[in-house]
Amino acid sequence: MSFTEEEIEEFLKRPIHISKVVVDGVSRTKDDLIKDVFTQFFNIHTCEEYLKTAQDVQTLLNGLSVTKGVQVLLDDESDSTLSVKVNLTERSRWSGGIKGFLGNDQDATMGVGGGLNINGLFPNLFGRAEKVSCCWIKALTNHRKELVFTKPMQPHLSSFIGGSLFNYSGNVTLSGYKENNSGVSLDLTVPRGFFSHKVSWQGVWRRLLPFNNQTCFAVREQAGHSLKSSLKYELVYDDRDDFIMPSNGKLLRISQELAGFGGDAKFYSKQLVVQLNKSLFNDDRVVVQLGANVGHIQPLNLFKNNSKGVSIMDKFYLGGPTSLRGFQNKGIGPRERDNALGADMFWQLSAPRALSLSRGPIPLF
Repeated sequence: MSFTEEEIEEFLKRPIHISKVVVDGVSRTKDDLIKDVFTQFFNIHTCEEYLKTAQDVQTLLNGLSVTKGVQVLLDDESDSTLSVKVNLTERSRWSGGIKGFLGNDQDATMGVGGGLNINGLFPNLFGRAEKVSCCWIKALTNHRKELVFTKPMQPHLSSFIGGSLFNYSGNVTLSGYKENNSGVSLDLTVPRGFFSHKVSWQGVWRRLLPFNNQTCFAVREQAGHSLKSSLKYELVYDDRDDFIMPSNGKLLRISQELAGFGGDAKFYSKQLVVQLNKSLFNDDRVVVQLGANVGHIQPLNLFKNNSKGVSIMDKFYLGGPTSLRGFQNKGIGPRERDNALGADMFWQLSAPRALSLSRGPIPLF
């Protein structure tokens, strides 16, 4: 059966009234969360609004890890009065996986050679879309453990509160030291209009150990324990069609961090990231990207006894596949005895062209 554009347009504009919503398949999810999600069906007036709302509900529940399947159906009660029937398939109480990986990035989380990643997820833990995730990553040179909790804020479910416990230890080979970081973080994310606002606090106990006496003095003088307690604010606008390999869209990220609320790390840091993506020749496989990245960090002398300056662990670094291709990690910036020391300020402009080779021939001109 086929329809003309006029028939489709007429159908989308058809007025409807939703009299009730029936939800089946609920076992662990609380009633107040179900009401917050499905109440919006009573505010629709046309078939087009119904279709959009149904899609939004499916995306929301799957994104909150509450369900793995949502079926939304209309049932006629009269010519203009309808009821909505929803069949949910809730996610299991837990899931997990074990993965192996290979890599040769000396200062990346995975380390050199590769390792093992064991992860677990406990979705909809208490019935209101709470989520706990954990991971244990062991590589040849690095080790990471993390426990993360997130919860959406009702009734709109678009804002989130969260927290995490983490421990990371590993070699920072290109700077000539080993580090061991353990900490806790708390955060609040609130979308407003086109922007997302995130406020977070992080407390980290850090230990820095030089490799040996060949490590430069600028690194060795920072050896020992330190404690960082910082507040961070982040403003993000992101309409890219893909976070990893976007073909269209824009990204604006402004972040600021103020450290010094306890501990001995005392600085103010700010960073700006701008990215524009545009596909060429009406082909998403050929993409031009324009980017700018600027950052600055300064010690805060307004705090008493702040004679250490900014730690090497807090400074900026450039180089590597996710920063500046063609250079090794931390390959650009101040150095001493081949140890990367980081910088207090940096700027970067880029204009790469990406070509996807996965599907057919690509126009080059």
